[in-house]
Amino acid sequence: MTLYMKTNIICGVALAAMTVVSCSQPQQKEVEQTIEKKANVLVVVDVQRDFLDPAGSLYVAGGEVLPAKIAEIAPSYDAVIFTLDWHPGNHCSFTPQGGIWPSHCVAFTQGAGLADEFSLILAQGSDKVQLFLKGQEQDKEQYGAFEDLAEDTVIYQWLKNADHIDVCGIAGDYCVKESTANILKIADAAKVSMLTDCIASIDDGSTLAAFVAEQGISQK
Repeated sequence: MTLYMKTNIICGVALAAMTVVSCSQPQQKEVEQTIEKKANVLVVVDVQRDFLDPAGSLYVAGGEVLPAKIAEIAPSYDAVIFTLDWHPGNHCSFTPQGGIWPSHCVAFTQGAGLADEFSLILAQGSDKVQLFLKGQEQDKEQYGAFEDLAEDTVIYQWLKNADHIDVCGIAGDYCVKESTANILKIADAAKVSMLTDCIASIDDGSTLAAFVAEQGISQK
Protein backbone atom coordinates (compact mmCIF):
# COMPACT_ATOMS: atom_id res chain seq x y z
CA MET A 1 0.00 0.00 0.00
CA THR A 2 1.41 3.41 -0.93
CA LEU A 3 1.58 6.03 1.77
CA TYR A 4 -0.93 8.34 0.14
CA MET A 5 -3.45 5.50 0.33
CA LYS A 6 -2.47 4.93 3.96
CA THR A 7 -2.93 8.65 4.64
CA ASN A 8 -6.36 8.58 3.00
CA ILE A 9 -7.42 5.65 5.18
CA ILE A 10 -6.15 7.40 8.31
CA CYS A 11 -7.94 10.61 7.45
CA GLY A 12 -11.18 9.00 6.37
CA VAL A 13 -11.65 5.83 8.38
CA ALA A 14 -9.07 4.58 10.87
CA LEU A 15 -9.37 7.33 13.45
CA ALA A 16 -8.80 4.84 16.25
CA ALA A 17 -5.22 4.49 15.07
CA MET A 18 -4.50 8.18 14.68
CA THR A 19 -6.27 11.36 15.66
CA VAL A 20 -6.98 13.80 12.84
CA VAL A 21 -7.77 17.41 13.71
CA SER A 22 -9.80 19.14 11.03
CA CYS A 23 -9.88 22.90 10.80
CA SER A 24 -13.42 22.88 9.42
CA GLN A 25 -15.09 20.57 11.92
CA PRO A 26 -15.94 20.97 15.62
CA GLN A 27 -13.05 19.91 17.82
CA GLN A 28 -13.64 16.76 19.84
CA LYS A 29 -13.70 17.30 23.56
CA GLU A 30 -10.78 15.67 25.33
CA VAL A 31 -11.08 17.17 28.79
CA GLU A 32 -11.59 13.76 30.36
CA GLN A 33 -8.29 12.54 28.96
CA THR A 34 -4.93 13.31 30.53
CA ILE A 35 -2.75 14.58 27.69
CA GLU A 36 0.88 13.69 28.16
CA LYS A 37 3.27 16.61 27.87
CA LYS A 38 5.74 16.36 25.00
CA ALA A 39 8.98 18.20 25.69
CA ASN A 40 10.24 18.44 22.11
CA VAL A 41 7.72 18.74 19.28
CA LEU A 42 8.37 18.71 15.54
CA VAL A 43 5.85 20.43 13.24
CA VAL A 44 6.04 19.30 9.61
CA VAL A 45 4.10 21.67 7.37
CA ASP A 46 2.57 20.38 4.11
CA VAL A 47 5.35 18.06 2.93
CA GLN A 48 2.94 16.62 0.37
CA ARG A 49 3.48 15.18 -3.09
CA ASP A 50 2.05 18.10 -5.05
CA PHE A 51 4.62 20.35 -3.38
CA LEU A 52 7.67 18.11 -3.06
CA ASP A 53 7.57 16.10 -6.28
CA PRO A 54 9.01 17.80 -9.41
CA ALA A 55 6.00 16.33 -11.24
CA GLY A 56 3.58 17.74 -8.66
CA SER A 57 1.03 20.36 -9.62
CA LEU A 58 2.58 23.02 -7.37
CA TYR A 59 6.18 21.85 -7.03
CA VAL A 60 8.46 23.95 -4.83
CA ALA A 61 12.12 23.69 -5.79
CA GLY A 62 14.12 21.71 -3.26
CA GLY A 63 11.08 20.01 -1.80
CA GLU A 64 12.11 16.57 -3.00
CA VAL A 65 15.03 16.38 -0.54
CA LEU A 66 12.99 17.23 2.54
CA PRO A 67 11.26 13.89 3.33
CA ALA A 68 14.53 12.02 3.85
CA LYS A 69 15.97 14.80 6.00
CA ILE A 70 12.84 15.10 8.13
CA ALA A 71 12.39 11.34 8.49
CA GLU A 72 15.95 11.07 9.77
CA ILE A 73 15.48 13.58 12.59
CA ALA A 74 11.83 12.87 13.50
CA PRO A 75 12.55 9.89 15.80
CA SER A 76 14.49 12.18 18.14
CA TYR A 77 11.33 14.15 18.98
CA ASP A 78 8.75 13.30 21.61
CA ALA A 79 5.92 14.14 19.20
CA VAL A 80 5.44 14.99 15.52
CA ILE A 81 2.59 17.02 14.03
CA PHE A 82 1.95 16.83 10.28
CA THR A 83 -0.17 19.54 8.66
CA LEU A 84 -1.79 18.85 5.30
CA ASP A 85 -3.54 20.95 2.70
CA TRP A 86 -6.77 19.01 2.14
CA HIS A 87 -8.76 20.91 -0.45
CA PRO A 88 -12.07 20.30 -2.20
CA GLY A 89 -11.73 20.09 -5.96
CA ASN A 90 -13.29 23.53 -6.45
CA HIS A 91 -11.29 25.38 -3.82
CA CYS A 92 -11.27 29.16 -4.14
CA SER A 93 -7.47 29.31 -4.36
CA PHE A 94 -7.43 27.32 -7.63
CA THR A 95 -7.12 29.17 -10.92
CA PRO A 96 -10.38 27.77 -12.40
CA GLN A 97 -12.18 29.43 -9.47
CA GLY A 98 -10.27 32.70 -9.91
CA GLY A 99 -7.50 31.91 -7.43
CA ILE A 100 -3.76 32.25 -7.94
CA TRP A 101 -2.68 28.59 -7.62
CA PRO A 102 -3.08 25.55 -9.84
CA SER A 103 -5.25 22.80 -8.38
CA HIS A 104 -3.25 21.03 -5.66
CA CYS A 105 -3.61 18.73 -2.66
CA VAL A 106 -7.19 17.80 -3.47
CA ALA A 107 -8.49 15.55 -0.70
CA PHE A 108 -8.02 11.82 -1.25
CA THR A 109 -5.74 12.24 -4.27
CA GLN A 110 -2.15 11.13 -4.67
CA GLY A 111 -0.97 14.74 -4.74
CA ALA A 112 -2.32 15.30 -1.23
CA GLY A 113 -0.41 12.33 0.16
CA LEU A 114 2.67 12.36 2.34
CA ALA A 115 6.01 10.97 1.20
CA ASP A 116 6.79 7.28 1.65
CA GLU A 117 9.69 8.21 3.94
CA PHE A 118 7.14 9.08 6.65
CA SER A 119 5.53 5.64 6.81
CA LEU A 120 7.37 4.49 9.94
CA ILE A 121 6.65 7.78 11.68
CA LEU A 122 2.92 7.58 10.94
CA ALA A 123 2.81 3.99 12.14
CA GLN A 124 3.65 5.08 15.70
CA GLY A 125 0.08 6.13 16.44
CA SER A 126 -1.66 9.09 18.00
CA ASP A 127 0.40 9.15 21.21
CA LYS A 128 3.38 10.22 19.08
CA VAL A 129 1.90 11.60 15.84
CA GLN A 130 -1.03 13.87 15.00
CA LEU A 131 -2.39 15.10 11.66
CA PHE A 132 -3.96 18.52 11.11
CA LEU A 133 -6.02 19.06 7.94
CA LYS A 134 -6.50 22.59 6.61
CA GLY A 135 -7.98 24.37 3.61
CA GLN A 136 -11.10 22.22 3.59
CA GLU A 137 -13.58 25.07 3.22
CA GLN A 138 -14.24 25.84 -0.45
CA ASP A 139 -14.51 29.59 -0.02
CA LYS A 140 -11.65 30.17 2.42
CA GLU A 141 -7.93 30.44 1.71
CA GLN A 142 -5.96 29.06 4.63
CA TYR A 143 -2.20 28.98 4.47
CA GLY A 144 -1.66 28.53 8.19
CA ALA A 145 -2.51 25.49 10.29
CA PHE A 146 -3.75 25.69 13.91
CA GLU A 147 -6.05 28.64 13.33
CA ASP A 148 -8.64 28.83 16.14
CA LEU A 149 -7.39 25.52 17.54
CA ALA A 150 -9.48 24.38 20.51
CA GLU A 151 -7.59 24.34 23.81
CA ASP A 152 -8.77 20.85 24.73
CA THR A 153 -7.21 19.13 21.70
CA VAL A 154 -4.04 17.08 21.85
CA ILE A 155 -2.26 19.32 19.34
CA TYR A 156 -3.01 22.49 21.30
CA GLN A 157 -1.77 20.93 24.52
CA TRP A 158 1.38 19.61 22.87
CA LEU A 159 2.18 23.06 21.48
CA LYS A 160 1.20 24.93 24.64
CA ASN A 161 3.19 22.78 27.04
CA ALA A 162 6.23 21.87 24.93
CA ASP A 163 9.67 22.92 26.07
CA HIS A 164 10.64 23.40 22.45
CA ILE A 165 8.98 23.35 19.02
CA ASP A 166 10.86 22.96 15.74
CA VAL A 167 9.11 23.87 12.49
CA CYS A 168 9.90 22.75 8.95
CA GLY A 169 8.15 22.11 5.65
CA ILE A 170 6.78 23.69 2.45
CA ALA A 171 6.47 26.49 1.48
CA GLY A 172 8.49 28.71 3.76
CA ASP A 173 7.04 31.97 2.51
CA TYR A 174 3.42 30.83 2.80
CA CYS A 175 2.25 27.85 4.84
CA VAL A 176 5.34 27.48 7.05
CA LYS A 177 5.31 31.18 7.92
CA GLU A 178 1.58 31.38 8.56
CA SER A 179 1.46 28.13 10.54
CA THR A 180 4.30 29.42 12.71
CA ALA A 181 2.43 32.68 13.23
CA ASN A 182 -0.47 30.64 14.61
CA ILE A 183 1.87 28.58 16.79
CA LEU A 184 3.10 31.85 18.30
CA LYS A 185 -0.45 32.55 19.48
CA ILE A 186 -0.17 29.39 21.57
CA ALA A 187 3.53 29.12 22.51
CA ASP A 188 6.19 31.64 23.41
CA ALA A 189 8.57 32.59 20.58
CA ALA A 190 11.54 31.62 22.76
CA LYS A 191 10.40 28.01 22.48
CA VAL A 192 10.12 28.01 18.67
CA SER A 193 12.86 27.35 16.11
CA MET A 194 12.98 27.09 12.32
CA LEU A 195 14.82 24.13 10.83
CA THR A 196 16.10 26.09 7.86
CA ASP A 197 17.72 23.07 6.21
CA CYS A 198 14.33 21.35 6.14
CA ILE A 199 12.34 24.17 4.54
CA ALA A 200 11.68 24.91 0.87
CA SER A 201 10.32 28.30 -0.19
CA ILE A 202 8.80 29.59 -3.41
CA ASP A 203 10.86 32.76 -3.13
CA ASP A 204 14.53 32.99 -2.18
CA GLY A 205 13.77 32.51 1.50
CA SER A 206 13.74 36.22 2.27
CA THR A 207 10.07 36.36 3.30
CA LEU A 208 10.50 33.69 5.96
CA ALA A 209 13.83 35.16 7.07
CA ALA A 210 12.21 38.56 7.64
CA PHE A 211 9.39 36.94 9.62
CA VAL A 212 11.84 34.99 11.76
CA ALA A 213 13.84 38.13 12.53
CA GLU A 214 10.70 40.12 13.33
CA GLN A 215 9.34 37.48 15.69
CA GLY A 216 12.64 36.73 17.39
CA ILE A 217 12.54 33.05 16.45
CA SER A 218 15.77 31.08 16.49
CA GLN A 219 17.08 29.15 13.50
CA LYS A 220 18.83 25.81 13.38
